[in-house]
Amino acid sequence: MARNTEFSRRLLLSVDAVGYGAGDDQRHRTIQSGLLTVLERAATQVGLDRSAWAKQQAGDGELAILPPDQSDREPVVVDDFVRELNAALAEHNEDLQDKARLRLRLAIHFGAAAPADNGFAGKGVVVVSRLVESAQIKSALGVVHAADLAVILSAQVYRDVIVPRYTSLAKTSFREVLVRNKEYAESAYLFLPGYDISTIELPAPEDDDHPGTAETPAETGKRDPQAATGSRQATVSTTINGDVNNSHGVIGMVWNQ
Repeated sequence: MARNTEFSRRLLLSVDAVGYGAGDDQRHRTIQSGLLTVLERAATQVGLDRSAWAKQQAGDGELAILPPDQSDREPVVVDDFVRELNAALAEHNEDLQDKARLRLRLAIHFGAAAPADNGFAGKGVVVVSRLVESAQIKSALGVVHAADLAVILSAQVYRDVIVPRYTSLAKTSFREVLVRNKEYAESAYLFLPGYDISTIELPAPEDDDHPGTAETPAETGKRDPQAATGSRQATVSTTINGDVNNSHGVIGMVWNQ
């Protein structure tokens, strides 16, 4: 089998519209048109050339792989493009009824991508696709119905761009979540422009292999009171089932401290 040598690391964006499947044919056309309009406007406002993006479109969404000369503009995409996209959505939705609003999920990752027979292949493509379909980003828009946009960054993008302060976005604007989707299980960082993401109830990460797994304090943004104080509380636990005859026995106690 011939080996594909067209390997490169690129900035990848995956965007998906909320509620597409519930609409009729006319609603589908409106969503598709609006999606392209707001993406184009946001890119133009920050000097990004969408005509040079490699795109894999899916009606209600788009996978975009930015060219090398735009892939190094991660801070612009994460900060300025996201801000302009949120503004474009607000203007697009201004005179629409609530059920007609265009609301988007956006995932951003930097990773491997290469042309393939049916679109694009590579670990980076898998990651960004899993992120945009995660339960956490869907839930964020479900809970905060007034929001038009939810953004999720891969851990790599968060560490490379947000932590070193290459954007105007504070680390506290993001919430660490554990995304489990099929074979993917990694931390990611969720952002809801204009809203405090730390106050939003999100679901525990679940998949076929880990049903009902609860989020850890790092994933929920909540601190364990014992971890905060650096100590453990003493506890005593006793369980007795049925009658007990202990005339010649000894009852012991283990003190946990």
